[in-house]
This record gives sequence, structure tokens and C-alpha cells, in this order.
Amino acid sequence: MKLFIKDHIDIILLSVLNNLILVLGYYQLDGFSTVFGVLYFLFMSLFLLFLILAYRYYRKKKVYQMLAGKPGKLEDMVAEDDSDSFTLAFSSYNKQNYQHFLQELNQSRETADEWQSRIVRWVHQMKTPISVIRLMVQTNPEQLNILDIDYELDRLQSQMDSMLGFVRMGDLESDFVIEEISLKKLADEIVLKNKRQFAYHHVSPEILIPEDAIVRSDRKWLGFVIEQILNNAVKYSGKDSRIQIYTREISTRVELTVRDFGIGIRERDLPRVFERYYTGSNGREHDQSSGIGLYMVKRILDELGHSIQIRSEIEKGTSVAILF
Repeated sequence: MKLFIKDHIDIILLSVLNNLILVLGYYQLDGFSTVFGVLYFLFMSLFLLFLILAYRYYRKKKVYQMLAGKPGKLEDMVAEDDSDSFTLAFSSYNKQNYQHFLQELNQSRETADEWQSRIVRWVHQMKTPISVIRLMVQTNPEQLNILDIDYELDRLQSQMDSMLGFVRMGDLESDFVIEEISLKKLADEIVLKNKRQFAYHHVSPEILIPEDAIVRSDRKWLGFVIEQILNNAVKYSGKDSRIQIYTREISTRVELTVRDFGIGIRERDLPRVFERYYTGSNGREHDQSSGIGLYMVKRILDELGHSIQIRSEIEKGTSVAILF
């Protein structure tokens, strides 16, 4: 009731002032012959004002009671009430805000669940090389294989780089520096960086890129993409296999291809390989996939304006092509 009076105080004051002016005006013009007539006029005016205010309060009672009370459940603000057009519009507006809030809340929960899932997967991936290093140290510390230790450390570094890249993907465009890049030099650098991985798996990289293969892109993120593709190629290649990295010109554009001769990807998995957390048959059978690598590759290339295509045959290998 207090809120209602505050909301209508201007109407009440205006009505009282208007009545007083009318009374004085009529009195000066001898419009009222007796004091009783003045009082009767004031009584009827105030009585009519009271009826109007009571009617308005009754129609908007639920709104004023809700606003005057303490906050309760969010559902209380979307209660339907068709007693008044204003109340109905107010309830409809609150309902729309409530639905919008629920959508944002659900999105936040989904994001939190995805991050939790990603962190669990990442921790699982990190535990494997740590366990291998610990086992090597505990089993035969005098005859440690430096290549094996370096390889496991490289795996740890790769997982940390992948996680850091995943975190930074939220604001990719602000991190881009577009420049002319020599694909030959970039491929040489990535292969050299991952030489222990190739040696450990007995896989030979073949770089078949001409010196004049130049594209415009972001060097850091393009290198990240090529390294992710190479890591997948190595993981699913057999011993004493090879991986080819080559380019070809398509009209005025350049296509960079990474081809392996490994186990290949099943046809039913190909349409979904870029989905987040999708590991496919190979990832589940070999327990080597986090389901995030190719998702990141596709997302980064889309932001850079490049396209990617994967072709594969079981037991014949996989080709991943980036078109600049």
C-alpha cells in the first residue's frame, strides 16, 4: 500500500489542489450558498478520488505486493495475471527476462561442464607421460633411454601447448599478425621441433615444398595448426612409415597437404572429426585422442579465412589439405 500511495502521490495532490481551487473559485463567485454545500462538494470529490485509487490498486495489487515484499523465488516474478493490461505487460516483460536469464545460465553451465570435461581429459593425457618417466626411473635408473625421456617430455610440452591454445581461442582475432610466410621454412622448423617424435615412432617426414611457396597468414597459429596435424599423422602411422608434406597450386591459391600412410579414418567418422571432444573409432581403440585437436585446427583456420579438407581410406592413410 505504501508503494501504491508513493506511486500516486502526484495524482492525489493534484486532485486535492484542484478541488481547493474550485471550492475557492465557486465560493468567491457565490457558487456555494452554504458551508454544507462546500463540504458536500469536497466529500464527493475525495470520495470519487478514493474509488478511482481503490480500483487502480485492486487491478495492480499483485504488482505492488510483489515489489513491496522481499525477493523470493525467481519463478514468482513470472506469475501470470490478466486483471490489468499494465500488470500483464509487466509480467510478460519479466517472463522474457527470466527466459533470457535461464538461457544464459544454461550456457554458463554447459561451458563449465565442457571446461571440466576438458580439464579431466587434459589431466589424463598428462598423467601418461609422467607415469612412463617415473616407471623408467624406478625400473632401471642406470640405463635410462634419453630418447624415451625426451619424447615423453615433448608429449607433456605438447599437451600444455594444446591447453594454452585452447584457452586463447576465446579471442583469436586480437592475437593475429598477418604476414607473408614461407611454407618451406615453416615446415622445416616444425619438423625439426618434433624430430624426437618422428625418431621415437620410426616415422620419416618428407618435405616436398618449393622455396617460392608463400602464403599470407599468422605464423604462430598456422604453425600450431600444422603441428597438430603432424602429431595426428605420427600417432596413427605405423613403424617405418613416412609422412609427406607438400604443396600444389590451384588457380591463384596454394594448397598445403600433410599425407600419412597409416591406419586411416573410418568413413562414418569423417563428417564428425572437427567436432569438439569427438574422438572417433581410432581415438577410442588407441586411447590417444583428446577430441580437441582437429576442433582447434578447424576453428583457427576458419578465423584465418583458410579452408581444410580431410580425405582418408582405411589402412591406406589420410590426407589433410589446407587451402590458402
